[in-house]
This record gives sequence, C-alpha cells and structure tokens, in this order.
Amino acid sequence: MFSKLIRSWLGFGFVSFFVVIIYSNQIIGQTIEPKIEQKILEAADTVRLYEQIANINRVPVITCIDLEKNGRLLAIGGDDCIVRLWDVQAKGFIRELQEHLDWVRGLAFSPDQTRLATVGQDGQIKLWDVQNGALVRSLKGAVRGTQKILFHPNGSQFAVCGFEKNVRIYDAATGNPLKTLATHGTSNKAIAFSPDGSLLAVGGRTGVIRVWQTSDYSQLTDLKGDGRRVHTVAFSPDGSQLASGGEGPFIMIWKPTDGTLLQSLQERPGKTFSLVFCGKTLLASGESDNAIRIWDIMQNRNILTLLGHTGTISTMIYESASNRLISGSFDTSLRFWTLPADSNSVPVQQITAVPVATVPAEPTVPTFETPTAASPFAEPIKSSSSSVPVTF
Repeated sequence: MFSKLIRSWLGFGFVSFFVVIIYSNQIIGQTIEPKIEQKILEAADTVRLYEQIANINRVPVITCIDLEKNGRLLAIGGDDCIVRLWDVQAKGFIRELQEHLDWVRGLAFSPDQTRLATVGQDGQIKLWDVQNGALVRSLKGAVRGTQKILFHPNGSQFAVCGFEKNVRIYDAATGNPLKTLATHGTSNKAIAFSPDGSLLAVGGRTGVIRVWQTSDYSQLTDLKGDGRRVHTVAFSPDGSQLASGGEGPFIMIWKPTDGTLLQSLQERPGKTFSLVFCGKTLLASGESDNAIRIWDIMQNRNILTLLGHTGTISTMIYESASNRLISGSFDTSLRFWTLPADSNSVPVQQITAVPVATVPAEPTVPTFETPTAASPFAEPIKSSSSSVPVTF
C-alpha cells in the first residue's frame, strides 16, 4: 500500500515536471514586447550625405560638427579626411577643405567666426579662413591621433587633446604653444570650456575628468566616476554643472569646482557618445542605440526621445536662437530637430522598444605618412586653391 502511494506521487511529480518544461518552452519561444509610453519626436529635416555629395566612392561617417554663431555655416568632419561646409539656409555644400591626410576627428569655429580649426588622426592642426576656405596655418601636433580641438570663449587660445596623456593650449593668433597640462590618462576626447571660460574639463580612458582654472591653468579637482571611459562632457549654460557620459550606465552631473556628484540620470540602454545642454535644465544625450534622449535634470527623468538615426549619434550641437538641435551620426546623416517649447505638447506614443542596431565599428582608414615640417609650427601657408567646390 505504502509503495503504491510512493509510486503515485513520483508519477505525479514527473508529469508535473514535464508540464512545467513544456509551458516554459512555450513562454520562452514567444516574443514578449511590453508597451512603453514614450514622447517621440521625429526630425524636422534630414541631410543624407550620399544624396548630397557628387562623385563619391564611399559615404563618410560623421564624427564632428560645429555651427557658426550666426547659424549660417555648418562644418562637418568625417573619416574620409575631408571637412565640408554646409550652407544651412540654402541647404547645400559650398566648400570642401582637403588638406588632412587621415580621419578628421574634431573641429571648431572661432568665437569671431573668422577661423575654423580642425584636427585629425594625422596629428595635424589646421586653421582655415572661413570666408574663402584658404588654409591659414598648419601646425604639427605632438602625436598622431588628435581627437578634439576647442576655442576658449574669448577666442585668444585653443585647446587640443587626443591619444596622448596631455592637453595642449595654443595661442590662437600665432599658433605658439602656451601650456601643456597633464591629464589623468591617455586617449582623451571629452573636453569642454565653461561658458565664461574660467574652467577647462578633460576626460578619457580612465573615467576621471580633470578640471583646471584657466586663469593660470592650475589643477582644480578630479571628478571620479565609475572608472569607465568618458566619451563626452558638457557644461550647463551658467557653468555651475558639468555633465559626463561614456561607457558606463549613467550620465553623471557634477559640481565642477569641487568634484561633488550632484546626481546620476537613470540607466540607459546604450553608451553615451555626445552631450549638449539645451537650455538651463534640459540635457540631450546621443547614444549608441541610435536614439537621442532629452533629460530634465531638475526632475531626473527622460522627457523626450528623438528617433530617426540608424547609427550611433557621434556629435550634437544646440542652437539656442531657434531652439534647434543638430545631430551627426555613424549612419552618415545629419538631422535637424526643432525642440518643442513645452514637452507636454509632444504626443505620447506607444512603442515596443527604441530601434536598436548593431553599433558599427569605427571605420578603418588608410594610414599615411605625416609630412615632415622644418618646424613644428610652420609659417602660414599660402595657397591659391585650398578648397574644392562641390559639384551638384
């Protein structure tokens, strides 16, 4: 009697086990797509480079952009060694600057809008005349792999960082080196001056952001995050806060003068490659999951998502006069977003997930020998034709 009871319980147990396995397999085999409420904004305008550039063998990945203060010209750099100038109103390219021998990594307009500075993988620093595209000066950088260049807000200096452990400060008028500042580690591409020019922040591979006072370039503090690589930093309009993003799961907001971590924005699904403040309390983050997120840092939440790119958002700028965000991506396109004055005016949409694509590997470009200059700071180059007009 007892043995029959044991056999019955064992039989019931085996049957229950197989039922659970079959049910679990059915559940696992299903595609579960939870509905997510999102406020979604689509781009007002899109510029696809393959539609705009004539006689091109390969469409360049966009790595850096900058806009003149008057909003007329947009400079675009990519992995095909060429800097292109886009007329924002006419919606067309007006000039190509072809002097770099490798991937163009960074560029910036001078505050007075007369010069465009560019840097690249070839280690060259170049200053161009914005009006006619002539190459004004070419400087030999300290190392190959220069990543970023940025003018001081008063236009008297510019800072350059890259694969080495230093950030270098140059005189904007003469190209002469002024200061060499030791960063926390190598491979630095996150750099920003505060809006009033009193602070300089630089970060990179080690995840530590170093901050200097620009009055004498004395080190002020180190902002120590989670130890993962920092790709981008951005000051708030009043300079009281510094946002940082990169390989880690959070965007961090710091008090730059003493290193206090003020807040961490909620976890995102991608890596952050670009950050820019869009007014006093709104922060835009460009991610590796192809989405741009607008954060209200007062509420510590994502209030708006901008969809349309199909590659990592590598670079962004914000134009306050028109409340417009401009983004460049590894998908070889530019997108212009008109941000709403009130996020509540954007309708809530039901989506299953933010579109995700495999993050493309950084393009491989040919390696060229860097020309040897007689002096690391050559005399201004006189060129009668240093820009090539684009044919439509």
